[in-house]
Amino acid sequence: MQECPYAEKCYRKNPIHFKEYSHAHLDCIYAKGIAAGSNEYDIPAKYSNELINLQLKLLEKLFPKADKEDAAKATITRTTTAANPVRMEQPTSTQLASTSRAAGASKDNSNLAKKQKLNERNIRDYIPVVVEKGRMAKKLERAAPYNMFLTAITDSKPTHQEPLSITLQEILDESLGDIESSVQINFMIDIGWLLGHYYFAGILDKPLLVLYGDESPELLGIGKFKPQVTAIKVNMPTPFATSHTKMMLLGYADNSMRVVISTANLYEDDWHNRTQGLWISPRLPALPDDADTAAGESRTGFKQDLMLYLVEYKISQLQPWIARIRKSDFSAVNVFFVGSVPGGHRESAVRGHPWGCARLGSLLAKHAAPIDDRIPVVCQSSSIGSLGANVQAWIQQDFVNNLRKDSSPVGRLRQLPAFKMIYPSFGNVSRSHDGMLGGGCLPYGKNTNDKQPWLKNHLQQWKSGDRHRSQAMPHIKSYTRFNLEEQCVYWFVLTSANLSKAAWGSFNKNSNIQPCLRIANYEAGVLFLPRFVTGEETFPLGNARDGVPAFPLPYDVPLTPYGPDDTPFLMDYLQG
Repeated sequence: MQECPYAEKCYRKNPIHFKEYSHAHLDCIYAKGIAAGSNEYDIPAKYSNELINLQLKLLEKLFPKADKEDAAKATITRTTTAANPVRMEQPTSTQLASTSRAAGASKDNSNLAKKQKLNERNIRDYIPVVVEKGRMAKKLERAAPYNMFLTAITDSKPTHQEPLSITLQEILDESLGDIESSVQINFMIDIGWLLGHYYFAGILDKPLLVLYGDESPELLGIGKFKPQVTAIKVNMPTPFATSHTKMMLLGYADNSMRVVISTANLYEDDWHNRTQGLWISPRLPALPDDADTAAGESRTGFKQDLMLYLVEYKISQLQPWIARIRKSDFSAVNVFFVGSVPGGHRESAVRGHPWGCARLGSLLAKHAAPIDDRIPVVCQSSSIGSLGANVQAWIQQDFVNNLRKDSSPVGRLRQLPAFKMIYPSFGNVSRSHDGMLGGGCLPYGKNTNDKQPWLKNHLQQWKSGDRHRSQAMPHIKSYTRFNLEEQCVYWFVLTSANLSKAAWGSFNKNSNIQPCLRIANYEAGVLFLPRFVTGEETFPLGNARDGVPAFPLPYDVPLTPYGPDDTPFLMDYLQG
């Protein structure tokens, strides 16, 4: 088993990480605990007691104490392996993460240590789902007009051939263009795993700008070893704020570019057995040198909104990319950009509400077809924030109050639509491809859940049989309204934003001043509105309509409510 590159500084709490990487200091503490027959561990003072205890609990689940002899052997083996980590020259062991599976035995990669270089023949040792090169452009063409994909699931073979399944390697495929530089904006980035994909795509030496949110020690000073990589930690104004956006900007040798909006972090677990969503823009050609400054905008204003969003980072290294976007033709883009940026935001006369749920509400009020108030707002995310003491506190007052909007005439008497939330139950996770470890991407805790018992009345199971992903836990985040009787979808949002005030914003309650929407996070998503995508009032649901393909919902409908005995999956199940 490969030693974690963080070693004693590892702060990970993801169970799959501990299935794939050994940690000599943890193994030593764990082995001593087994030998002493104690339920408590003797943790040296130099470590964080709380963090180490949590990580040891994860080891207990992976290597149970029940069979003490086998567990002791396992820890000895892990410790011995960790003391003699294997190194490779191209790329190094810290540049390519092991692809050992979370639910099965770790793959022995020792034979790879003998090879100085990677080549096409052993790509499958690092990337579990490999498709034939050169075909992505045709796949994207066939995905029109939505251009929305779900990630291929390692343990669900039907998804490997599904027309709307995708791998990271396909996004980098040469058929989409000759990548000469790129930007990766994400929360969690395993730079070794990412550079492995760049290597196999033949673009390892191309300039790469990385903006990341989560602490990543291996990204500090990476430019000394990989001069083509510039890595910048996004500084946040408050301790609990998160740079949570998942976005790619791909620049091609012919000066065209492409934008990808995703829900997946850039590390292996998120592209393994988790359901993720991605929107891929058309190829965006360069405008003529003498083009007007307002040229190349889409009907949705996507170009301007994207530039305004990137400016909010206040990072000088993004300036050349903002300039490149300004000089690119975005007229083929048919979706709206919906972002969140930290701070307090008020409505302006020119742009309306700029960010968060208020921005989404403004767009719906202007462009969404009239919707019957009986049609629920359906939310789905991989985490749930602290929503308040009752459904009225934030869900109805701020969130649903914006998502219920449409272009109906002002003054019409309206009622709040129902709120439904798709979130995996304990049963959903226990039956997942990775068993209980499948819940590693669902950081909803008992403390928060206990404070909002009302939420259970709104919860729906995760089911995605039509897309072969019922056992692939959802890290995707989506929001929509659809009508089962009329078999139509009114609008759909794919975004990095979980259901939380930090992601979407909450209004101040001071009536003496203009309402201010306070947002903590950076988030990015796209809004699909039928009038701009298909020219109709709604999207077809389930089956094509008059030559327009059905909108590819990521889950099954009708929805399945929680039963009396169902409970939402809580991260505490992996820690207790």
